[in-house]
Amino acid sequence: MKILVIGTDPPCVRCRRTSELAREVAQQLAPEVEVEHVSLDSEEARKYGKIGTAHDIADLAKMSFDREKIHELAQVWSKELDSELMPYKDRAEEMGYLMTPVLVINGKVKAMGFVPDKKKFENGLKLN
Repeated sequence: MKILVIGTDPPCVRCRRTSELAREVAQQLAPEVEVEHVSLDSEEARKYGKIGTAHDIADLAKMSFDREKIHELAQVWSKELDSELMPYKDRAEEMGYLMTPVLVINGKVKAMGFVPDKKKFENGLKLN
């Protein structure tokens, strides 16, 4: 089994938190599970489709992006940060993009555009 987190390199606070949760859950449920973080522009990541950050999606969709507010919120991961970026995640889906962080479990995209809770990881591992 393998958990792949696709994100920025170096990892942003959301990508880093997703990787941390993946490792925690894997260690608790299935220590043999490999957890890997790869860059959104890597060959491995491109297997899953077009991937971008919230900023990339904002540019592509010509949406406003409050860099200062996002930068302020992004000092530490919080649900508020994910909430603030949700419109970009929704637009990414409409445009056929995946938005970082992307959670892939055994080759299947299980979540994207937010930090999944532990249940999402647990369910993904149990169903595969």
